[in-house]
Amino acid sequence: MPVVRGTEIAARVRAVERRDEWNALVREFRACDARHSWEWGELRSWQGWTPLRLAAFAGGECVAAAAVLARRVPGLGVVAYAPRGPLVDPERNDMWDAAAALADVARERTGAFVVRASPAVLVEDAVSWTPLEARGFRRLGDLWSLWNTPRNVMRLSLEGDERDLLARMTGKRRQHLSTAAKKGVTVDVARGVAPLQTLRGLLHERAGREPLPVPSEAYFETLHGLFDRDEGIATALGRVNGQLAGALVGVRFGGTAHLLYAITTSAARSAPVGDLMHWEWIRWARAAGSRVLDLGSSCTGIPPSPTHPNYGIYRFKTELGAKFCLYAGYYDRVYAPVTYRVARWLEGWALRNARRCAVRLQGVLRAVPRFRLRAAPTSNLELA
Repeated sequence: MPVVRGTEIAARVRAVERRDEWNALVREFRACDARHSWEWGELRSWQGWTPLRLAAFAGGECVAAAAVLARRVPGLGVVAYAPRGPLVDPERNDMWDAAAALADVARERTGAFVVRASPAVLVEDAVSWTPLEARGFRRLGDLWSLWNTPRNVMRLSLEGDERDLLARMTGKRRQHLSTAAKKGVTVDVARGVAPLQTLRGLLHERAGREPLPVPSEAYFETLHGLFDRDEGIATALGRVNGQLAGALVGVRFGGTAHLLYAITTSAARSAPVGDLMHWEWIRWARAAGSRVLDLGSSCTGIPPSPTHPNYGIYRFKTELGAKFCLYAGYYDRVYAPVTYRVARWLEGWALRNARRCAVRLQGVLRAVPRFRLRAAPTSNLELA
């Protein structure tokens, strides 16, 4: 077990191999979410990543933890990434040495030429993480990434009672909820694989009309199998006068809930299906103990602008009561400088070209009537 000397006491790092132990450890950190869960690592393993759960202990307490994902990049080597990590105890002075030790052990275990972190710290608080840079991490200026957790995130507080939640919404959304029943809108929040496959069917149907990636049946079955053990996944199905009009699915872990996918059909155009699906799913997450809902990326530029083609998605999330949060970003600990420089150049090139293609595609889609944005937005979890 590697030992690192902090300012107060030695921190020992070890890999945690048991699900129950790992989940119990990370749940002690207030910033923990689904990305830190054992289940998310297993899902990413199914997608080709290698999960590594590392925890640093001092004085018998866990002072830092990182749910690391590693993957080999052809021609370069292994990259390792800790989404929204490391988790640290902000009250301890030795947490910075512990965080560096976690990265070093990840390097030893995987042979990664870089270990990237993206801690759950907002940009206005980034100065408090300066000690991490003093321990060999490079803070990147990148606003975007193709393979990491997004920096621009919409988060909705679930604290208080339902009256408090409704008060955070705009009057327009509250009115939609109050009139939903009169317009024949009903929503059922259900567990099980069948509702997930119903949602996938709607995604597949939409993909027949416009470019939309659709996860496989096996993906949804795996997602359900992992998170349903602790009743941590639920699907909301929306109907108008009994006709299926939309679906959304999300997971919860620790005090955070995440919406993964949401979609509506043409039957929802004149009825507030999206509003009621989100509201009923929020009620489910809150009743299960979630304190905050992560609605994923704002889907806009930084800062959000009304001229952006996805501004309607941002506005919908804002009207639900969510706040725009910009995280401090990405920190790299480099172990092979030459390889890293090549990888960073390739990363920048891929990002520039991906954005250029996306802009062109959006222009084409806006020119074709059937590809115009729906009234109810689609949410997509970018957990990485």
